[in-house]
Amino acid sequence: MGHPREARTGMMKVYGSRISYYTGKLEAYLRYRAIPYEMGHYVANARRMKAGAGVVQMPVVECADGRWMTDTSPMIAWLETQQTAASIYPADPVLGFIALLIEDYADEWLWRSAMHYRWSYKRDRLYAAEALYEELIMGVRPLPRLFALHMLTRRQRGGFVRGDGVNKHTRFHADRTYLTALDRLQAIFERRTFILGETPTIADFGMMAPMFRHFSQDPTPAEIMRSRAPAVFEWVARMWNARASDAAPKLVEEIDDGLIALLTEACETNLAQHRQNAQACARGDKRFDMTIQDCRYTNVPSSRYRVWCLENLRAAWATLEPEVQTKLRTVLKSPTAEILWDATEIAPSKYDVDNKAPFNRAINVYG
Repeated sequence: MGHPREARTGMMKVYGSRISYYTGKLEAYLRYRAIPYEMGHYVANARRMKAGAGVVQMPVVECADGRWMTDTSPMIAWLETQQTAASIYPADPVLGFIALLIEDYADEWLWRSAMHYRWSYKRDRLYAAEALYEELIMGVRPLPRLFALHMLTRRQRGGFVRGDGVNKHTRFHADRTYLTALDRLQAIFERRTFILGETPTIADFGMMAPMFRHFSQDPTPAEIMRSRAPAVFEWVARMWNARASDAAPKLVEEIDDGLIALLTEACETNLAQHRQNAQACARGDKRFDMTIQDCRYTNVPSSRYRVWCLENLRAAWATLEPEVQTKLRTVLKSPTAEILWDATEIAPSKYDVDNKAPFNRAINVYG
């Protein structure tokens, strides 16, 4: 029932972490499809990952046939081509595009808020630093515990919180980003089991990246989730326990107000970020200022990888029939959604030009 073609996938080795944003997303998918995998030690295999995949990031996958994969979005997309059961990518083109839009929002926008909660709040950073030390460093690197904890905290806060524009002037928005996502999802899960119906889609697996290993595990956001959005907390566990079946997907037939509200938030935040990042990359700026909703983030790093994400969304939009595009425009109510279909040219990312992902030589999100 939805099992992989073992000759094509076999036993995979996943290099990541039990508290990693994207490792959690990938593991939820592998469990859902009953794809066999085992965890490999991330730090001890850093050189092999760099040689095989081009980057050291979480997760990197070593396939049974010796190939290396990176980046959860193309990894999951490729693994789906190896399945015999119904796809997690909706066949309906409207729902199919919406699912991709939500996955990208979870991957590229909620990341900032997730890192902020983990490393800005004391009890959260103590928890995360200890977990990373015990899993990745202890017994592998000859570093004293207290020094390693200090090093981890300084690196993560400096690179992924302060270095990503979250400071005393913007943390209110990083907080609000999470609360809004919770409210939008709570309204959806009060009506149905998964984001687009009674069957998981790539939208759900995308949302597992921030909601599982960060927001539902880190002390501060987990407490908020349990009290503010218990249906989301329940959905996280349901996704971790979900298993594919041969039954036809049961998805919504109409886009309701709850889903429109989530899409509006995704457009106002993630698509606004994509537009301003693409403009910065076109200027050759390594860092830039951007305004998201009512918040001005300053000196954030530009990302060629995120230009590629925007290219993929625009390419997916361009493949849709005119009547599908028209229907989508009626539910993508934020003016920022126009980046998907307007004639604005963006400087090419020049990434994965041969369309080899997830088997390409990867780049980091920043740098």
